[in-house]
Parts: sequence; C-alpha cells; structure tokens
Amino acid sequence: MKIKSLSLLTVAVFGVMALGAAPSQAAGGTYSCKGYAEMSKTGSPTAYSTCKADGNGRRVAQHRVVLKCDQVQGARESVVTYTRYGNWAGPNERSNVACAKTKNFLRGVSVETK
Repeated sequence: MKIKSLSLLTVAVFGVMALGAAPSQAAGGTYSCKGYAEMSKTGSPTAYSTCKADGNGRRVAQHRVVLKCDQVQGARESVVTYTRYGNWAGPNERSNVACAKTKNFLRGVSVETK
C-alpha cells in the first residue's frame, strides 16, 4: 500500500511540473516570418512560410501562409479571387499551401502569426 501511494504521489508531482512548463513554451520567442511563392510542376502557384529567430522580431507561437489566387472561370473568362490558408506551424516548421491545379494565377502571399 505504501509503495502504490508513493508512486501515485510521484506521478502527481511530475504531472504538476509538466503543466507548469507548458505555458513558457507556448509564449513563443521572437521571430521574423516571411512568405515565399513558387510555381509547382503543374504550373499552379504554391506558397510556404518560414520563421527565423530574430532579436528584433515579434513573439510568435505559430504561423501560417496565406495565398490569394485568381481563377479564370467560364467561356467569358471571368476572374474569381479566393484565399487559401496553410496549416498552423511552429516557428521552426514550414507552413505550405497551393492554389487549385488549373487556370490559377498568383494574386498575393502573406503570413499570419499568433
């Protein structure tokens, strides 16, 4: 009985210590984030964003790339603009997104952070 209660107490203490460590990691460091656009092999626009450590940057916990695409539709070739969002990624990871595969053109690229 004493050994079981001691092990449960140890698990509880380590659990509290782990919860105390989580907010400091979630606060994020200071980073400078940039978005880049490329053409895929099929000819549609793709984009990615990365963040690098920077003492003068902003606090970043996560970032994602935002890609604005123009799509040509119909026989009269009307242009429709739409926005695609990349996955939320950590500062040392890469966020990726692509426009649809046919009749799409690049309108703009930006980066969102939180």
